[in-house]
Amino acid sequence: MTSLGWGGVGGKSLIGGSDDDSTTATPPQAQQKQDAQPETPSWATPPVPAPTPSGKATKGKGKGKQGQQRPKGDAPPVVPVASQTVDGVEPGPSQRQLNTRLDDVARREAAVRQREEHIKELEDRLKEGGIQVKPKNWPKCKPILYHDIYAEIPTPNQPVCKAGYYCWMISVSAYIMNFLTVSIQFFMGQGTLACFIFAALAAVTGIFCSWWTVYQSLYAALKTNGGSFAYGKYFIHKTISILWALWTFIAPPIGSLACFVAGLFVMIDQFSVGGSKGAVGGTLSIINMVLWGLVLLLASYEFIWTFSIWKKGGGLQDLEDQQRNASTAAMVFQNDTVSSAAKRLFGGAPRDDGIKF
Repeated sequence: MTSLGWGGVGGKSLIGGSDDDSTTATPPQAQQKQDAQPETPSWATPPVPAPTPSGKATKGKGKGKQGQQRPKGDAPPVVPVASQTVDGVEPGPSQRQLNTRLDDVARREAAVRQREEHIKELEDRLKEGGIQVKPKNWPKCKPILYHDIYAEIPTPNQPVCKAGYYCWMISVSAYIMNFLTVSIQFFMGQGTLACFIFAALAAVTGIFCSWWTVYQSLYAALKTNGGSFAYGKYFIHKTISILWALWTFIAPPIGSLACFVAGLFVMIDQFSVGGSKGAVGGTLSIINMVLWGLVLLLASYEFIWTFSIWKKGGGLQDLEDQQRNASTAAMVFQNDTVSSAAKRLFGGAPRDDGIKF
């Protein structure tokens, strides 16, 4: 049976074959339908990945031609893109971070300038009101106080103030040495725990009290011109300091806590023990005695020097004036009206007790 193709196009003649085994050509209507399929919209088309350096393209997930892999020979050439430069410097993440840090530093500098201007304005207001702002300059390692002998102490009184300052520094060394001596003796078995604790308390309390009471009272007294109250406070504090230095130097064996100061009698006890421990404890006690002896001598010299300054500065005249004022005030109690009122209220008067002013 001879079969003709569609539209008279030549076909094959099959003999003894069935219709299922025959090869049929694609009808023109079907070919037109395949050509008339709608194109995929741009928003539904997956992006094509950039070509790899080897010229291979990765497979896309979309359908159609875009999901097929390119042949190796058909890979498009890679065209280098010129990077944008600013003044020959390529901007990158490091450059942006540097700019951010510079902006942060500039913002902090502006804040610091504003604070300094505000503090300066407050200081100017205080100066206008008669209040002087003194910068902290002592100690130099960590200023917490204002201390300037040349600026605050009159020139004739500056030497004795320096002597008091040196005496305070030597006393600080003596307090520390006493604590170290007692501590070493304690760890060598030559002392008790109570002696160690009291030596630590004596060192901490003595250093601060020697500054705030003894030296500061001298510093304030030397600013005045023979003021009896300021000098009187200094004389009281300095007398207590001298007595303490004498006690520490001798270390009399009074009570069970006499070992918290390594003085003369403690030194004798240490050498009487014998051996290396006794020798070490006795030697440290001698060093401690030398320091406290220097404190005692310099403190006594400073006391006499300060008393002479107070006397020459009109201290005795000021004291006489204060006694005269006290006598004038005491005359009030000798008034008959006041005495009678005191008798009615309190049952007696100072004149009745034999007190004379």
